[in-house]
Amino acid sequence: MVCTGAAPLASGPAFLQPAQLTRIAPSVRSVQPRTRGTQSSSTASRATATAQTVGAAVAAAGAASKRKRAKQPKQAGANVEINYYDLDAVNEEEIMAAVEEAISKVSDIVQESSSPTERLLKLLSEPSMVAMLTKVSRLPVFSYEMGSAFKDNLDLLLALKQIKYFWSVPQSQLAILLEQLARQTGGEEAMQPFKEFAQALSQTEGHTDMVKHLRQQLPEEARTAYVENALYLETADAHAVYPTSIYRQCDALTLATEDASTIEAVMSTTITTTIKIARKVLDVNNRLLADVYKPLGRCIAVIDDKVEALYGKELDAYFAHHGIDYTKSIVSGNEVDKDIRNVEGILVTLKKIGQGRHEPLLVVGGGVVADIAGFAAALYSRNTPYVMLCTSIVAGIDAGPSPRVCCNGFDYKNLYGAYHPPVLTITDRSFWKTLHPGWLRHGVAEIIKMAVMKDLSLFKLMEEWGPKCVQTKFGAEGESVDDPAFQDVCDLIVGKAMEGYVRSEYGNLWETHQCRPHAYGHTWSPGYELPSGMLHGHAVGTCMGFGAYLALKADFITETEMHRTLKVISDCELCLWHPVMEDGGAVWRSQVAMIEKRGGNLCAPLPRPLGSSGYLNDLSEDELLQDLQAYKEICLSYPRGGRGVEEHCVDVGLEDPQAKKMAPVPDRFVVTPTDLIVTKLSKAAVDNDMDAISQAVRMLDGVDGMVAKYSSQPSEALRNISLQTAKTNPLWAEAEEKGDTTRLMEAEMISGQAEGQLLSLLVKFGKVKNILDIGTFTGYSSLAMAEALPEDGHLVTLEREAVAAEMAAKNWEQSPHKSKIESRVGEAHDLLSALAKEGASFDLVFLDVDKPGYFSLYQTIMDTGLLRVGGLIAVDNTMYKGEELSGEQLSVNGEGARALNAGLLADERVHQVMLPLRDGLTLAHRLR
Repeated sequence: MVCTGAAPLASGPAFLQPAQLTRIAPSVRSVQPRTRGTQSSSTASRATATAQTVGAAVAAAGAASKRKRAKQPKQAGANVEINYYDLDAVNEEEIMAAVEEAISKVSDIVQESSSPTERLLKLLSEPSMVAMLTKVSRLPVFSYEMGSAFKDNLDLLLALKQIKYFWSVPQSQLAILLEQLARQTGGEEAMQPFKEFAQALSQTEGHTDMVKHLRQQLPEEARTAYVENALYLETADAHAVYPTSIYRQCDALTLATEDASTIEAVMSTTITTTIKIARKVLDVNNRLLADVYKPLGRCIAVIDDKVEALYGKELDAYFAHHGIDYTKSIVSGNEVDKDIRNVEGILVTLKKIGQGRHEPLLVVGGGVVADIAGFAAALYSRNTPYVMLCTSIVAGIDAGPSPRVCCNGFDYKNLYGAYHPPVLTITDRSFWKTLHPGWLRHGVAEIIKMAVMKDLSLFKLMEEWGPKCVQTKFGAEGESVDDPAFQDVCDLIVGKAMEGYVRSEYGNLWETHQCRPHAYGHTWSPGYELPSGMLHGHAVGTCMGFGAYLALKADFITETEMHRTLKVISDCELCLWHPVMEDGGAVWRSQVAMIEKRGGNLCAPLPRPLGSSGYLNDLSEDELLQDLQAYKEICLSYPRGGRGVEEHCVDVGLEDPQAKKMAPVPDRFVVTPTDLIVTKLSKAAVDNDMDAISQAVRMLDGVDGMVAKYSSQPSEALRNISLQTAKTNPLWAEAEEKGDTTRLMEAEMISGQAEGQLLSLLVKFGKVKNILDIGTFTGYSSLAMAEALPEDGHLVTLEREAVAAEMAAKNWEQSPHKSKIESRVGEAHDLLSALAKEGASFDLVFLDVDKPGYFSLYQTIMDTGLLRVGGLIAVDNTMYKGEELSGEQLSVNGEGARALNAGLLADERVHQVMLPLRDGLTLAHRLR
């Protein structure tokens, strides 16, 4: 793999070591890609290298196409050898000369006053541009030689990798790439006119069309050059002219006997990826994401629900500013949601949207979302690229750029998986400011493992700065935000951890061997992480500590180095020892399973010495059990007895990963009606007892009736509204057909008796005087609450549909409480803004409108003070039809309900509880 981006570290830019070369071949042949010419540095002058007219370019392309050496059988003794690519040699000096001359020649063209498309056509016709584009299209841009040649200018390397495919990329993408070439060869001043040209071109109607679609508008000479080059590439490098993905390339060496009775082949895939450690990614002036998605005209994204609650508006605004059509699917990113069913849900969503296998999916979130969405991308059309915008520390330095994507299934951790790295990984520490401290803390384990195994300088940084990084969320909050020196330290730590990780991971992309330094801390912990309920980073901490002890016993490290390692783990408040490790048998079973997974070897990565890697392959059961007890005694001398801070998932507000495992039927203790129904259905499923299933269905169907039976009975006026509303479905269908309503309404949208009586009770118990009812419908909830108000109480009800508001007014007409009700008609946001301007404030807010707008309305209510401190907000339909419980893909309304639920969890201003009443009713008390 070739990686084209990394953080600038203390040692300067570093080219990340690729894996295998473009071609894998038998030892009797050269392992270099088949190229024409030599790879020695040219002594020819740059003028000679680039003084090529269009006619000369055409001639060169024509002569090359006539040769058609690629894919021609080559006799090798009695066998036939088939070669797949015929590429030019890499000559840095010639390439740079061609690029510099082309950019210089077209600089005046991009500044002309003609239309952007006319300028693009003229630019494409310029002889030096024809020569440069043709030249780059014939280069092995994914090769080790190309990477080595441009290792000191990674941004230029990235641009050249994509310019190879100029004939098939969108027109505006080519303009952006030329802008990047101008910046790298001439600086900011030379880049500016190209930037303005790219922005102007991106506003044209056809900017998303491929460059090749302009060929008929080009002058004959230029058109001929490009077409001849494309014809040549069909044979020499079809990937360059008809790419499915510009981010990966395949090659092979196929050998066959003359009678084809025996065929031997070696296949390889070369993948390119870019990693950027950036700041302020969602600032509209930051074009990292815009440069990817603007040429495509749209962005399809999979986003963690908690990220959507916190940054959804910023993401919306970013893509709106750049004029990019933005479609998002919101998923839950908790460890308990790392399940194959959620991967399937993403796949179905992508299919419905029409995701292209050439356009990168945007994945926004932490480690779990990186895994399940990355795995979905690997499966979708067998290979769909994706961009990873990391919002957690685990994603930012480990799961985000990782080629290993996976999910759990049938209670097995990482049962399913693939090797599919993102084409672009972006780590921005500013996202970490909203992380729960415990979520950030457990991610630090991924930095420590790379420091211990790959980078002593990083280890020393963690010794000095690790605790402060944890306390300040890596400089994302407090006074550290304004400390430039500490900001640089944080970037350096993240960058070094990332570099160490990808150097280890990318050179062994498909785990073809098990000498994997980054697996330190992941040998024994997988066997007890889930049963213990520990956060992943804490489980890794225990395994790293135990590994350090084993390294000491094996004379890999000194006792001082072991204690330095344990101290860094402990100082960062991670776990060294957990009681689950008392079960030595379980730890041994984990080792046995790991040996099986690692092809018959334990190959446990351990420091040898500190900052370097070694491996332990032999450890008997007796030795393991003895070592565990000895290690425990060492841990007890550390702070907290070796335990971590907030080490369990439940400690940081996450569900225990074991929570979704179904307990055996006989062990289920019946407390609630739900328990009884689940027990009956579980036994019925085992026994195929249809009578028991029918009984369970009757019980479920009777729950609402029982609630209504034993709740206070509604007034005559409320009963009348229920009866009249039940008859309205034909009216609503007719109203929608005529355009009298903006959507199809249904009688079933009424709040109902139980909910109405609960709202009434809340009004009386809380001595409420001012109520805001958002979503009038036929007026049931408004009247139920108005009846409970004192005589001087006041209720404002909002409704978008005038037809519904008129019906509600008629339903209140005979009630003695109608004078307490004020009805307003219009869009909810407009009406809320008007109320806020009037200085209105309410004791109780009831929200029951279109679910996609729930969270936005909630934010407005809170931010404008419409709900007073000490007030209560009640939100209906927060379990929306049980969609989230089903595990199936959520509807738009289901996504809206979940976005609100996630937003409430993240909002420290409220204390809330969800009640399983009808379709779910959430009550949230405003604390501040």
